[in-house]
Amino acid sequence: MCVVPYHQRSSVVRCQRGFTLIEVMIAVAIVGILAMVAVPNYLQWNARYQLKQGTTELAGSLNLARMAAMNRNLAVTVTLALASGRVTVDFGNALAPIVLPQAIVGFTGGPTVQFTRQGLSGSTANVPLTLVSQQGTVYSLVITPSGKVNWCAHATCP
Repeated sequence: MCVVPYHQRSSVVRCQRGFTLIEVMIAVAIVGILAMVAVPNYLQWNARYQLKQGTTELAGSLNLARMAAMNRNLAVTVTLALASGRVTVDFGNALAPIVLPQAIVGFTGGPTVQFTRQGLSGSTANVPLTLVSQQGTVYSLVITPSGKVNWCAHATCP
């Protein structure tokens, strides 16, 4: 916007550039509203992602423990524990222990799973394990009597 001062008779024109305070306040308000909507959705997505990551990591490690039992011809015992608010998984001498992501605050089932020398589960029935996130979302794992590990994004697997 260019302004010609009334009291000056010269041909000098003064131009002002920039935003008004009202325009800046409207832009900040719009960004604030978008952030209020986006942040809770992001936090929920991140918690679900970490729960899925932890569940797949545990399922993969259980499969590795089963293979180690068959390859080494010895029984492998897997123990889940909750220490300092983190779920830790110990595989005895078969594999290095793992710590699941921080978003996983609890588990049910187990806490001990055993694989025989043949790679079978030490149980005659399915062994269910569930992992719980901070928001209360639950993912499940099932170890079948044959030793296979399945997981699903529900409280109980079919």
